[in-house]
Amino acid sequence: MTTATGTNSLTWRIFVGAAGVVAAVLIGTLLLAAASVRRTAGRELDRSLDRTRQLVVTFLQGDRRSLAQSATVFAQNPNFRALLENPGPGDMLDQSLEAAHLLGATFVQITDAQGVRLARSDEPQAPPTLLARSPLIAGALRGEVRSGFGVTSDSTLFQAVAVPIPGAGPGVVRGALMVARTIDSSLATAVKRSTASDVVFFTLDSSGRARIAASTLAPSPELARFVGGYGATVTKDAAGGTEADGEPVVTRRTDVVLGGEPYLGLGGALLSSGGEPLGGFVALRARAIELAGFRDLGLRIGLAGLAGLLLAGVFSYLLAQRISRPILGLAAAAQRAADGDYATPIEAEGPDEIGRLAEAFRVLLGDLREKQSLVHLLQQREEHRGRTLAANDDATVAAAGPSGQGLTSGRVFAGRYEILAPLGQGGMGVVYKARDRDLDDVVALKLVRAELVAMDPTALERFKDEVRLARRISHRNVARTHDFGEAEGVYYVTMEFVAGTPLTELIQTESRLPLSATVSLGKQLCRALESAHEQGIIHRDIKPPNIMVAPDGLVKVMDFGIARPVEREKGRTKTGLVIGTPDYMAPEQLLGEPLDARTDLYAVGVVLYECLTGRRPHQADSSMALIGVKLAQEPVPPHEVAPDVPVALSRVVMRVLARDPDARPATAAALHEELVHAVLTMPQIPASP
Repeated sequence: MTTATGTNSLTWRIFVGAAGVVAAVLIGTLLLAAASVRRTAGRELDRSLDRTRQLVVTFLQGDRRSLAQSATVFAQNPNFRALLENPGPGDMLDQSLEAAHLLGATFVQITDAQGVRLARSDEPQAPPTLLARSPLIAGALRGEVRSGFGVTSDSTLFQAVAVPIPGAGPGVVRGALMVARTIDSSLATAVKRSTASDVVFFTLDSSGRARIAASTLAPSPELARFVGGYGATVTKDAAGGTEADGEPVVTRRTDVVLGGEPYLGLGGALLSSGGEPLGGFVALRARAIELAGFRDLGLRIGLAGLAGLLLAGVFSYLLAQRISRPILGLAAAAQRAADGDYATPIEAEGPDEIGRLAEAFRVLLGDLREKQSLVHLLQQREEHRGRTLAANDDATVAAAGPSGQGLTSGRVFAGRYEILAPLGQGGMGVVYKARDRDLDDVVALKLVRAELVAMDPTALERFKDEVRLARRISHRNVARTHDFGEAEGVYYVTMEFVAGTPLTELIQTESRLPLSATVSLGKQLCRALESAHEQGIIHRDIKPPNIMVAPDGLVKVMDFGIARPVEREKGRTKTGLVIGTPDYMAPEQLLGEPLDARTDLYAVGVVLYECLTGRRPHQADSSMALIGVKLAQEPVPPHEVAPDVPVALSRVVMRVLARDPDARPATAAALHEELVHAVLTMPQIPASP
């Protein structure tokens, strides 16, 4: 009996435990938040620097493409080419000035076909110097468009493009047009507006020392020292690099403090057309920029944590009540079940864990009620128990013994098994109840018929297969196979002895089984077959004589004598060979087609149909006629034969009896679930018949 004190005690224990866990999680979250924020900010800082570096590269590449396209158009102008072929005094200087103006270049140089400078826009008096040694000009004279970075006055950084000036014929180069544009603070400012990161461009003078060329940061000794050190890093990282023609070489990340503010830097080396580092750039991201947003996030997490801590108590108490109430109800139902009352109603609340627990308990009570129905049925019909409980120890059954005589009670077979009583005989052999004197255990001893071995050499192999396969199945609803051997010229197998009643006798005695007993029988058959099918084994001969019901209601599937793996072994089963009992065989089995787990499920459907209606689903005067009927006609639904059969259960049976295997449940587990669902949708079935 559950008391109010017990209820309160459970509720408060759950409340204190849940509230304590919530509080611990929240406090732990707050403690870890700072470290997590810092790590996240670091990763975001790296990503921001990568974006800034990539934007600088994109701007430079875009500027280079623009210069190259504009210079190519200018170089291909017919008037310009005509002047180059026959220049007058001052013509080339005028053309360089016009090109610089039109292209927005800092300066422009023009050379002839030998690479001798003809004019430079920013130096009108520039002498005719040979520039062919420059990789930039040399490439243009070969007909290529080349680009790269350059330095003037040790601190002015520019990007240059050289294009060929075409001559009159194909492949003829009349000279080179070089266009240069200075990299100044406007580019750095544009990058900062887009990324909020500072950018510093620098050059490397003739001595290798870095000088600031453009920057979004105010000049300072700290910045100059940092750029000087970073310039040495650029020179080292770019040495031996393979990237050239204006593509920056990425350098390593570095930390620096400027004006008391920590920064993280990432940049690249700017190379000449020949691959020589002439300068570089570095993107600087203030750590405070990233940390500011994450600090605000941390504060919000803290406030949310405190609010959550206050609400945790309320929710924990409500949760405790929600958990304890159904659990206490289940405890009361379990107590009543222990006293033999399985009719306690269980409320299944919702799809959560408590609801699933209640649903599972409801299903369990249903199984117990159904199993109790089998127990009552056996108790009321104890006088009709099968031969497995017979006490006629003097009976003799014809056996495949060495002399053709049966084994009598008291005889010791194979020097180990003491015969207690005959149990029966089937297509493969004779079965005795025997005592294993070595293990002092009662077993079922099955002797294979000698004439079968003589008539069919494959019979012995099939019998051996029976043992090998059956030993792989270990389930409480399957009769366990123990051993295999040969003695006195007879092959034998020992199995678990099941004291119970064959389902055949129950059906013969009662004609129809109670609904609850039938459902229990079907569920237990499904569990047994699920275990066998998981091992790749199908029974092929599920029928009432092979189903034993123990006094406690436990169903045992017997005689896996014709069981085979789902994949047939070559040389063991002939094509078209039909093994089994036609009344319970699936259409594909009758036709000798490949079989699978659904073949056994069909047989289960026939057994359930017979238990529910008292007759088999197909009736005929002969085996051949029966086969024809099964292949051509659908059976009458069970609820039409016996009106008290629930429609939901009748539909499940009809699905299993479908002629097309694809229309049946795919597995024994699926059939079990359908039976459970059908029972849950029906009014409560009485436990006793």
